[in-house]
Formats: sequence, C-alpha cells, structure tokens
Amino acid sequence: MKKLITKDDVYELLYASTATAALGAAIETGLLWMLAEKPMDGEGVAQALNIPSKRCYYWLQLLHSLGILEAVPQGYAPSALARTAILDTHSRDSWQHLALDDRERTACVHDLSLFIREPGSIWAAKGLAEPKDYVEKMRASPERAREFTRMLFEVHQPMANQITELLDMTGVKRMMDLGGGSGVFSMKLLQKYPALTSTVVDIENVCIAGREIAQEEGFSDRIYYHPADFVGGQFPVGFDLVLQCDVGIFGLELFQKLWHCLKPDGRLIFVEHFSPAENYAPLTRLEWAFLDSLNDPNFSFPTLNEVRVQLVQAGFDVSNEHHTFGSGWTILQARKR
Repeated sequence: MKKLITKDDVYELLYASTATAALGAAIETGLLWMLAEKPMDGEGVAQALNIPSKRCYYWLQLLHSLGILEAVPQGYAPSALARTAILDTHSRDSWQHLALDDRERTACVHDLSLFIREPGSIWAAKGLAEPKDYVEKMRASPERAREFTRMLFEVHQPMANQITELLDMTGVKRMMDLGGGSGVFSMKLLQKYPALTSTVVDIENVCIAGREIAQEEGFSDRIYYHPADFVGGQFPVGFDLVLQCDVGIFGLELFQKLWHCLKPDGRLIFVEHFSPAENYAPLTRLEWAFLDSLNDPNFSFPTLNEVRVQLVQAGFDVSNEHHTFGSGWTILQARKR
C-alpha cells in the first residue's frame, strides 16, 4: 500500500473501505467485462445484474468518480485505466478469484477499533467462523483449487521469467517444485534447460489443475505432479534440486524431509519473503501478517537467520550469501551435507 504523504491522503484512506468494496463488486459481478462488451446506462446495468435501481445508479457514479468507469453516450464504459490495469492484465476468472479472496480474508476488519484489544482471535470475538487458509479451501473444493491454480499461473509469469534468469540449473537433471501449483516456475526452467524434468508436489486438487495446464502448455512429458500434504505426506526422492518458491512454509520437520528427498550434495533453493527482524514483517507481506494476527495474536514471520539455523540442524550447509530481487524476494540456497 502506498505511503500517505498529504492530509488529503489521510482522509481518502479513512473512507477507502467503501471504494474498495465498490471496486470489488465491479469485479466479482463481472460489471467491467459486461460494459467492455457493451456500454450501458444505469437502468440497463440494474436490470442486467438485478440490482435495485437507485443503488445501482449511485454505485456507477461512485466508480466513475474513482476513475474506474467513464461516461459515454450510451451510459458507462470501463475507463482507460480500468482497461490497462484490469481488463488487459489478467483474465476475468483470475480477477474474480483475487477479489473474492480479498473479501474473505478481510471480513473481520470492520469495527476493528472495538476489538483490537481482544487477547485471542478477533474472528471468534465477533462470532465469525474461523477463517480457513487458502490450502484448506482448495482441499475442500476442486473448483476453488482450479481457479486459484490458474490465477497464479497468470500472475506468476513475470516472476517465473526473473527466476529462470537468476538460477543456474547447470547439471540439474531432476528437480522437485515444492508447492509448485500449476508448475509455472518449472515450465520456464524446462524451456531453458532441455534435459531437465520436474516433479510438482502439492495437494491433490492443485495437482489435478496443474496437470491440465501442463497438457495445454505442452509439458506433460517432462513435468509430473505428486499429490502430498506438507505435513504428514510422503515426498518422492532422488532429486538434484528442490525449489520452494512463494510458498511460505518452513520448519525443521519439513527441512528434514527435504534432506531425504535430495541426492548427496543436492541443492535446496528458497525464493521467499523473510522477516527482517523478530516482530517485523516483510513490507510486501505486512498486510497479510497483520490480518493473520487478527486470528492468531502470536502469528510471526520467520527471519532469514531462523531459517538458516533450522536448515543447519536438518543437515544442510547454508550459503552465507543471499540474493534479493523484485519486491523484496530473497533467494536462499543450501546444500545437503
């Protein structure tokens, strides 16, 4: 989120929740895509989306005032900004999933001033069902897993290109992509290294969605999907390298399992956000950390040093150097002793 600079910024942020909800509704209802196909006036939108007429008029006016819609002779259409920032970047399904996910994870923030002193879960104090993390949601719903996996396949394309340029995979014949979802990172690496094969390890519903994408992208003969839970699941073995990218799961038990997955002298590579110090979150994950703390007041992000210590305990030699790129991503490498 952009840092506040002026008094007007403060006022705008104070009233931003209404604007956020209005934009989210424009995405989840499909309004922007509908108006991109055919501009409509307020009455036409109200009828098409079954919204009370006056409410719909005010909603469209609010979106117009925010610069999301523009006025045209037929009524309203997406603005140039909406086309550039939304319609032309990701698919409608991906945007709707992003908006749904944001709405669900922020459901407890209203009336925060009345509950922020709560020593336990604010969700429980407000009588809300305890939030499920995205893995639980995907485990329970194949459709949710498919939407999420395809969304990240789109969103992670630029990052996958960066990682492919930064990682040296010379001599690696067989890699594990832990929590790799669609296999987007693996596919970019496979394009660059023709002798490489990859096994994506993720929950079953994600693996099903990933196989569909691999088939569509022409990688089904070089990328495999192994269903397994991170905790309690059985991982395949015999890899030259294990890659964990944007998964955010750490711990001694997991690192010990990964040690057994690697061949002697095999490499373990993390591409993650790490906390700069205890009780601080990475700036790019600050909002997520704060929201997690509303459910678990003891939630914490691991520091780079904490992860290094656990890797040594698990039997790895950890590189003293790490590389950062993009929006605070850190590449940390370790080698099996």
